[in-house]
Formats: sequence, structure tokens, C-alpha cells
Amino acid sequence: MRKAFSFVAAAALMSAIATAKEVKIGVVLPLTGPIAAFGQTSKGGLDIAYEQNHKLKNGDDVKLVVLDDRGDKVEAATAVKRLIDKDGVAVILGEVASSNSMAMAPVAERAHTPMITHASTNPRVTKGKKYVTRACFIDPFQGSVMAKYALENGMKKAVVVTDAKQDYSVGLSKAFKKAYRAGGGKILKTVLINSGDKDFNAQVSAIKATSPDIIAFTGYYPEAALMVKQARSMGIDTPFIGADGVGFPELVEIGGKASEGFMYTDHFNETAANSPEAKAYVEAFHKKYSKAADSMGALAADAYGMILSAMNQCIDEGKASDDKECINDKLRHTKEYSGVTGVITIDKNGNAVKSAVVNEVKKGDFVYKTTVNP
Repeated sequence: MRKAFSFVAAAALMSAIATAKEVKIGVVLPLTGPIAAFGQTSKGGLDIAYEQNHKLKNGDDVKLVVLDDRGDKVEAATAVKRLIDKDGVAVILGEVASSNSMAMAPVAERAHTPMITHASTNPRVTKGKKYVTRACFIDPFQGSVMAKYALENGMKKAVVVTDAKQDYSVGLSKAFKKAYRAGGGKILKTVLINSGDKDFNAQVSAIKATSPDIIAFTGYYPEAALMVKQARSMGIDTPFIGADGVGFPELVEIGGKASEGFMYTDHFNETAANSPEAKAYVEAFHKKYSKAADSMGALAADAYGMILSAMNQCIDEGKASDDKECINDKLRHTKEYSGVTGVITIDKNGNAVKSAVVNEVKKGDFVYKTTVNP
């Protein structure tokens, strides 16, 4: 009986392999343009995860179809349409920026194609959506972490810097202000900037006149680096705190010594990576790139891992690995997925419930300070 069972199992396995097919995952990232660092580091982490595993349990082979949207909303939406209509992908991974993900989401919704963003933190990305999930925490949590950390360290008066062109920044500013005021902090002023700006002298002068305890910067790394550099040159030594949009090497490369002490909330720091999944990823990342593993890459790896987990669950239920409705259902009901960035559970709105870390620039490196749980 045992021998007969082995023959049957072997035959079933051979049959599955013989009928194995290619399953496509569409990836939309800003590989060029003003926030190219986001896309390039995401792709770096995604490549690690893909190299570690691109075979499903039934033998199906996973293929990544990667498109560059140049960080543009229109390009992002067009890319999703092409991936679904022309390339026949089963699921979409991307984007990084919330504005771009919000442009992509309606296209995915209309096509009933599951989409998972690894790094878009604005609540509106998933609000009211049935086919959009995220592998990262959302801005209300991130903003509250920023506010809590500032208040606990005696910083009771804040100036908030908001990028008026970025939904990410607008939403994060709102979340920070709400949590900061609720904790007893006072918002002295909101200073507006625009993506692509180079000269912040007027804004820095306005900040200097208010004498804040903390400057909450809610935009992205290109403007953060330039602003902190100009602020320090004008004699402002007030601490800066930002969020996941600033934690990139360019912050230090552009800001130089002025970036020293810049704090920010983030999704990952390899110093705090203790799970087997995280350790294996960090080891592979170091071997391939000879540098520290970053948060965007780790998040992309988790989003990819969640997709593969969903596909394998569908296979377990006797469904096709590219069954869109099944993949979407499994993504939306993810419970305690052990990923690179921590344990991830998806709530009823498609948002990830997970911890955050606080990092600080010290001697040109991003140094882990603490972990804040949801």
C-alpha cells in the first residue's frame, strides 16, 4: 500500500509539473524620475525575494513584468492598464508614492485585478476599494509615532512642513497634527513647499521666526535634504523628524553633515530584524549588494511574499494559481504573515497592522533607535 501510494503521489507530482504554467505579476515602480531611489531600492529587494523563490507549489513559474512609470500619475495608471490588458498579469505590485497608487487603483478595481502596494501609506489608497491591499502601515499610525516620539522627548512646539503636491505629505501632516495636539503639543505654523523646489530660504526664514522645538517634515528625501541643509546654514539647529519618505542615502549624500540627527519613522531596520525570514533576506541582500538592507526593498519583498502565499493558498483549495478573485480574497484576509519587515495582518480595509521603527542619522548612517507597536 505504501509503495502504491508513492507511485500515485509521484504520478500526481509529475502531472502537475508537466502542466505547469507561467503566472505573471505586474510591477509598477518609479525607476526613473524625481523619486527614482524609491523604485530602484524597491526593485532591489524584489529581485532578492524573486531569486529566493519564484516557483509555486504546483510547479507554476512566476514571472515579473516590470514597468517604469517615472513617478508620474498618468504613466502609473497607463502602466496598470497595459499590464492587465496586454500582458495578462494576475496581480499588480506597486506603486511607492500614494498619489501614483491612487491613480492606479481605479484601473485595478474596474478590472477586478488584485493590487498590493508595498509602500503607499495614505489611507485613501485602500479606502472604499475591494481589490487594493497594502503591505505597509498607514499615515495615521506613522503620524502618531512621529508625534508621540517628539512629545515624549519634550518637544512641545512644532512647525509642520507639507509638500502641497503630494497626497502622501498632506495626509501625513494631518495625522501628525491630530496626534500632536491630542498629546498636548502646539502647532506653531504649517509651511508649504512643492516637489521639485530647490530654494527654501523663504520657508526656512518663516520657521526660524517661530522658534519651534521640532520641525516635522512630511515630504520626500530630495526636498528634505535641501531644506535641512539650508536650515543649518541659516543657523537653525532645531531637530527634524520625518517619515518613511526621507530615509534614503540621498538624504545624507545631498544634505551632508546638515542631515546629522535627522530622525524619521520607518518600516524596517536590519538591526532590529530578528525573524528567520528577515535574517535570510538581510544575508542575501548583503551578499548581492554589499550594503545595508533598506526599508523599501524589504517592503517590496514582503508584498511579493504575500502574493506567493495567496497563490499557494488558492492552489491548496484546488483553484488556479492565477485566479484573481481567489488571490484577492487571500491577500485581504492575510493573518500574521511572517515577513521581512515583521508580522503582518491585513484589517477589514485592506491595511496592514504592524510595528514601526524610529531611525536617526548618525555619522552618515541610519541608526535604529526604537520600535513602536500598533
